[in-house]
Amino acid sequence: MTQAVTPTMTRDGLAELRHRRAVAAGLGGPERVQRQHDRGLLTARERVELLLDPGTEMPFGPLVHSGVPGEEDRTMGDGQLLGFGRIDGRWVAYEASDATIKGASGGAGSSRRRRAFHRLVETSGVPMFGLMQGGGARITDIVTSRFAGFHGPSVGDRLAFPRRGAHLIAVLGNYYGPGPTIDAEYRVMTEPSNFSVSSPAIVEEATGEKVSRFDLGGAAVHGKITGEIDGIVPDDTAAIEQLRRVFSYLPANAWEEAPVVRTGDPWDRCEESLRTLVPSKPQRPFNVKKAITAVMDRGSFIEWMPDFAKQLACGIARLDGHTVVVIANQPGVRAGSLDVESGTKVRRMLKTCELLRLPLVAFIDVPGVLPTVEEEHRRLQDAVWGLGVDRVRLPQPKLSVLLRKGYGFAIFAMSGADPEWYSYAWPSAQIAFVGPEPGVRVSYRKEWQAADDKDAFVASYAEQIRRDSEPWAGAQMDYIDDVIDPAETRPTLVRALRVARERMRNSEVQRGWDRPRG
Repeated sequence: MTQAVTPTMTRDGLAELRHRRAVAAGLGGPERVQRQHDRGLLTARERVELLLDPGTEMPFGPLVHSGVPGEEDRTMGDGQLLGFGRIDGRWVAYEASDATIKGASGGAGSSRRRRAFHRLVETSGVPMFGLMQGGGARITDIVTSRFAGFHGPSVGDRLAFPRRGAHLIAVLGNYYGPGPTIDAEYRVMTEPSNFSVSSPAIVEEATGEKVSRFDLGGAAVHGKITGEIDGIVPDDTAAIEQLRRVFSYLPANAWEEAPVVRTGDPWDRCEESLRTLVPSKPQRPFNVKKAITAVMDRGSFIEWMPDFAKQLACGIARLDGHTVVVIANQPGVRAGSLDVESGTKVRRMLKTCELLRLPLVAFIDVPGVLPTVEEEHRRLQDAVWGLGVDRVRLPQPKLSVLLRKGYGFAIFAMSGADPEWYSYAWPSAQIAFVGPEPGVRVSYRKEWQAADDKDAFVASYAEQIRRDSEPWAGAQMDYIDDVIDPAETRPTLVRALRVARERMRNSEVQRGWDRPRG
């Protein structure tokens, strides 16, 4: 027979609930909260409050705690705050590491909760925000064979429940363990932070090598060497503000369209300064970011990975209020050529286009693939040919403008001369297999070596090759759709984007694409 619920039992239960909620709200206690503040860091609770619209938070599993007897009140929440809320009125999910409890390490209870939470998020299409600090598994929970039962979110889960929503990450302190940035669309990091698979102590134990946490995985390492981070900011507040700003450009998932924000910038604005941007001498560099900022809606360009593979400028921007992904060769660095790092950088931008169904805009001035022994040994084939395959497979609109050089396979890898979409060229453009001078020296090698005046020999042939490489032949043969006045680049791309968006809508209807309806 079931025991009847009495008023006393109800009062006792409510009192216990209030107690547990109060403990959870206090995180790891006043001393640990103060320690977090003394380091110049916000607590997990403060970070979540800064991220979400006020009054919209809905926690998920806030009463999970360690299963170790006596640890209940000291581990309420078990090192993770999970839940849902709104950003600018749109529902999102959040995961915030609580370093005041066991350094935010993952215990058995919190790992099961995270796995259930991730499954719920991934199958719902809600965008995920990660505010990461600490991390890694709790050694006391997994040091023995109990590791086999450690059920955190796994690679298998990612395959069984493929991600549908946008994913944005901030690294806000020390972080060790599985890569927090592995598949995020946008990744920001504070200057005092670090992240790596293993801690310096584990590295020293395994190899005998002593290394600081910053040399192992600091902001400079990930910003310049690994490319694992898209932006570096001074502190927690700036990082969360950056996440909110980037999210304002993105759709929540692949079924929804990105927010359209009219900036007041006229769609048909012409920019006469672009007529003189490209130098008359092909070897002279120029700053391609001037072309990006002149063409896109004013003040809308957000550069990603600015210090990694600097021969490519990449990011997101708005064009006529619509979000686009931007890739551009930067001729002042390695002449804007493609190598392993820049190929990796572009492929990640294409992945963002594919997952969130965003159009791509490419500004091209590429002399080819960087032909060095070092790059070949670093698997240049994979990086560049893989980029070409990704570009062909990408179903989203691709708009390209050839500013100057478009040599060899690199022009196709950069989404130029794409017969499926819209390709334009400035009058300064050159389309060829290689540049004129190298082309002469390779094609007429014996004659060039035998010539008394080698420079004159090259010049005599190079001029003809240069004329044949001008964009008029490409336009005549329909390799490019039009040669345009540089000043008219913005209105040209806006018109093309409008047609492309209509084409995408029609193709989705034909495929039976099912957008969720609110």
